Amino acid sequence: MKKSSAIIIAIATIFAVFIGYKYIIESKNLENNDGLKFKNEYEILNNRVNISNNKVYPNVQISEDNIIKYSSYDEVIDILKNGTGVIYLGYPECPWCRNLVPVLLEAANEVELNKIYYLNIKEDRDLYSLDENNKVIKEKDGSEDYYKLIEVLDSILNDYTLTSSDEVNISTGEKRIYVPLVIFVKDGKIVGHHTDTVESQEDPYILLNDRQEEELLVKLTNYMNRITGIVCDESC
Repeated sequence: MKKSSAIIIAIATIFAVFIGYKYIIESKNLENNDGLKFKNEYEILNNRVNISNNKVYPNVQISEDNIIKYSSYDEVIDILKNGTGVIYLGYPECPWCRNLVPVLLEAANEVELNKIYYLNIKEDRDLYSLDENNKVIKEKDGSEDYYKLIEVLDSILNDYTLTSSDEVNISTGEKRIYVPLVIFVKDGKIVGHHTDTVESQEDPYILLNDRQEEELLVKLTNYMNRITGIVCDESC
């Protein structure tokens, strides 16, 4: 009887160890799948033409073991209200985003960040246009989640403006999440945010040069260091 009990316990222990090991492997694969998914999502547009303007998308090279984590609106909003982390809002068809992403990942590597929360908002934003009399027309509603995120980010967002044929900026009366937008959060407080790349970049279809990349890298690492508690300047 004792021998049978010992065998049963041994089998149960082995089974428990196997289940635990399987869980660890599957969790790691899930994380890696996010990295691979992100790599493929962005690299698939390399050398392809944007049919809206006939320009070639900027090429990006992204490691498949990157730290990107695909996130939901609920998760992002919870971090903004209660958590700590770096949030990246963007999408692969955005040429500014394609310039920013490699530098963002390099900055994260430099400060040994282990995760960047990513939300692709391309299909969720509302859309406005101007008619022939420069009257603002709403063509598409944003998603309910998008409007919830707008409310949380209101203090850091710019107005949603449109440019008329005679180069006049006309406000829609709404706020807009312009991308790329990187948000740095510590203990439920936004300690920094960054939009676009660098001021000297005029055409996002032309990749950042070395000087511009370095400028962007310094800005992003400094923002990330606000989360870790390290304060730095360009001389670091």
